[in-house]
Amino acid sequence: MMKAANRPKEASHASQLVGNYLLDRLHQHGVRHIFGIPGDYVIRLNNLIEKHPIQFINTTRENTAGYMADAYGRVRGLGVACITYGVGINIANAMSQAYVEGSPLVVISGAAGTLESAKGSSMHHLINKPKSSGLDTTQLEVFQKMSVAQTVLSDPRTAPAEIDRVLHACLRYKKPVYLEFPRDVVEAPVPAEEHRFPSNPKSDPEALQEALDETINILSNSRKPIIWVGHEAHTHRLAPAILAFAEKHHIPIVSSLLGKTVVSEKHPLFVGVYQGEMSLQQVQDFAHTCDCAVVLGVMLSDVDTGMFTAHLYDEKKIIAGQAGITIGHHHYFDVYFEDFVKALPTAGLETRYVGEVPSASRRLHDRFNVSSNKTISSKTLFECLQSHLTNDHFIVSDFGDCLFGATDLILDQDSFLASAYFATLGFGTPGAIGAQLAAPNRRVIGIVGDGAFQMTAMELSTAVRYHLDPVIIVLNNHGYGTERPLLEGSFNDIQNWNYAKIPEVIGGGIGFRCTTEGEFDQALRQALGTRGQLSIIEVELDKCDFSPAMQRFIKLVSNRI
Repeated sequence: MMKAANRPKEASHASQLVGNYLLDRLHQHGVRHIFGIPGDYVIRLNNLIEKHPIQFINTTRENTAGYMADAYGRVRGLGVACITYGVGINIANAMSQAYVEGSPLVVISGAAGTLESAKGSSMHHLINKPKSSGLDTTQLEVFQKMSVAQTVLSDPRTAPAEIDRVLHACLRYKKPVYLEFPRDVVEAPVPAEEHRFPSNPKSDPEALQEALDETINILSNSRKPIIWVGHEAHTHRLAPAILAFAEKHHIPIVSSLLGKTVVSEKHPLFVGVYQGEMSLQQVQDFAHTCDCAVVLGVMLSDVDTGMFTAHLYDEKKIIAGQAGITIGHHHYFDVYFEDFVKALPTAGLETRYVGEVPSASRRLHDRFNVSSNKTISSKTLFECLQSHLTNDHFIVSDFGDCLFGATDLILDQDSFLASAYFATLGFGTPGAIGAQLAAPNRRVIGIVGDGAFQMTAMELSTAVRYHLDPVIIVLNNHGYGTERPLLEGSFNDIQNWNYAKIPEVIGGGIGFRCTTEGEFDQALRQALGTRGQLSIIEVELDKCDFSPAMQRFIKLVSNRI
């Protein structure tokens, strides 16, 4: 685990520097780590972080800093990445992922000083020569497309109010924001006055009551409703209200893939991950016999709806999310998602539904039996992994068969992360590091395909440097396996690495190479049984071997390509 640093116990709220004002605000909202790369335009802020209770985590590049901060924010409620101008723009992919998947990410960028920019000089890292305004606005314009609020802190007098405005937007909308810091403003004095953090607006009371009344009417006339819960319920911390509503009326729950583990998958009312015809057969059979859907925070994308094969019960549907509330054919734009969900348990519904719920937890009784010398497959890999999981484990998956295979794992509440919509290859390894820093008492298991692993593998040196001990399982199927059934060609092949030897390169950790069920079972037992040491478990798989969940995906999409 990470060693304790010699740092002050509390943030210095009396500081009069713009940079410290920002850091103190972040600290107040639970941020304890900032991820990034130093650079001359941002190095003064790096120096302030060095003296602050927040710790700066040096990463190997900017986009992986963004992935770490994204994962951190999904776990803790706010993540922060810090880059320098121009060359740091490669964080754009991480920002885009966080934007579409609803992750509260703050991106801070250093920039040329206000006096330097005023001269109109062509300085390094600048993308365009400063305009008459004295600023190169190119990076701001790029990041405007993938953030809900932005600011350039060029005036120390207005900086505190601008910082609060932008941070509030991040926390309210659960999406990325962008703060640009001219380097001569970082240590500028802040006016000594009180700044009040904005508050969230409230729903129109009459509209909220009307939405609840219409919801009760639909549910009262339903025989077999189901709750479909998604990732927005997690980012808005609404699981307690959803469970209270479900338990009070005995309503079964399914989740989207992006919303996996919003509620515990061992809860007796949880049926499984629902993705239309991509779902397990027993989940499909149950969900498709329901006559009403209460959809809470689900992104109705192609992946989460199983290529749009999900049943939404058009005449009896309640769809609530950050974008608004839709009930039947009525839209309630003055009713906010949090207010609506929190009001459901006491909304006045009197019905308690009857009927057996095929709880996902029943599958846990199907114990995996290791065949020591049997060649391991993708299917048995996930079955074996399931047999080792406890409440202390946290799964971070990359995209590909690692994600589809992990879909069928049965996990505890708030114990799964993946880029399940934007489908970023390379998220898994840095995401596992960010998640472990966010939840140091959990044991993080990263599941990554070999193609995705090669994109960000060297970020494991960051884990070694900060004494972190994730377990990284590399599914070595010799290329981009998800693409092979769609269209095969040499473009799907990659250079094979000796993945188990990587700890020798980065100066820490232990590696395992597994070809049989017995070797994988033993590697998991050793890796999970020891804290304080990074582990890489390379699992040799046939290039056309796919998990059952991946096979369901292939069946649906192969004719579309």
